[in-house]
Amino acid sequence: MRGVITGREVVTHLGLIYREFGVACVLRCLWVMVSGKSTTFLEVACPPGTSKR
Repeated sequence: MRGVITGREVVTHLGLIYREFGVACVLRCLWVMVSGKSTTFLEVACPPGTSKR
């Protein structure tokens, strides 16, 4: 696990991200990629305040 995701990884695995995590996660990944922020996939896939208990 490398930690920080890159735009190349997002584009390469876009189909997998969509199938496993849904359209909302894809949009968050694309937003992070466009904005240039440095973040991990975990922060994008499971943002704070969205846990299902």
